[in-house]
Amino acid sequence: EGIDFSDENARAVIIIGIPFPSINDIQVAQKKKFNDTHRASKNLISGSDWYCQQAFRALNQAAGRCIRHKSDYGAIIFLGSQ
Repeated sequence: EGIDFSDENARAVIIIGIPFPSINDIQVAQKKKFNDTHRASKNLISGSDWYCQQAFRALNQAAGRCIRHKSDYGAIIFLGSQ
């Protein structure tokens, strides 16, 4: 995370699995609980939906590491047990 591999510095990204946040992280558990508790009153998504959204946000960020502008190119390879 946080490193810019533009142009010839990265022509492929291999992503193994979906990068879900650690379920054992207290902040993750608290956020999931908060969303579930205040879902209706604050118009929030469920804790489980938030958890999945965080994983797929990280997945999209990782996939975009090798394609940084409209003229750039690269291969994005997803590997998983599904």
